[in-house]
Amino acid sequence: MTLLRPRYWAGHLTMVVCVGVALVLGLWQLDAWQTRRADAARDLSNLPPVALAEVITGDSGFPGRDLGRPVDFRGTWLEDSTFFIADRYLAERRGFWVVTPVRVDGDGSAIPVVRGWSARAEAPEPTGEVEITGWLQATEGSGPIDEDPTDDVIPMMRLASLVEFVDTDLYSAYVVAREVSTGTTADLEPVTPSAVPEVSGFTALRNFLYAVEWWVFGAFALFIWVRWCRDSVEVPGADEPEPAG
Repeated sequence: MTLLRPRYWAGHLTMVVCVGVALVLGLWQLDAWQTRRADAARDLSNLPPVALAEVITGDSGFPGRDLGRPVDFRGTWLEDSTFFIADRYLAERRGFWVVTPVRVDGDGSAIPVVRGWSARAEAPEPTGEVEITGWLQATEGSGPIDEDPTDDVIPMMRLASLVEFVDTDLYSAYVVAREVSTGTTADLEPVTPSAVPEVSGFTALRNFLYAVEWWVFGAFALFIWVRWCRDSVEVPGADEPEPAG
């Protein structure tokens, strides 16, 4: 057959490599998507707490497998840095999360700490050193914008919004406090992992889209190969050697 002749082998090999690479990379991204969603859905809230530094530092990205894990750490409350997350529900009551960042000892970066829930956007400012045990959570992604950047209320626990209140580097995570050694929390109702927004249906969506993109690339390479094979067969005299001279 014409297409089995040696001069066509390079084209066939190129097609096999392109389709194979696209298939493998697509499966890899699909596995990453499934793994990240499974990690986000795991319930680690009842495990014993571990040191925050063993899970995440101020310079590292959020560890998806540790979402909801109890952690403990020491630090210092950042003064005059308390802010409020709007539209947070507790037993069907609408109110605010009260959040104050803590500068973590031995790191220098600060991590936002949800101290509790309040019906109003007001709470005393904590000061001094503190020991905290709480549940590690990932900051939220896209959502409503802050319509009034001048106040201390923001619509979501989004890292880009938090930097407006803190003059230091921030962790790519926050902690929902379970136990606080110092700081005013008596007037606040506790927040539990059940009150944290559920895993989004778009978790790791980028990995899924990358998988689809790779498979589209593989399908396109296969389409080009089929067209090339057809054109090679249909071209008159494609198999004939060129005349000498």
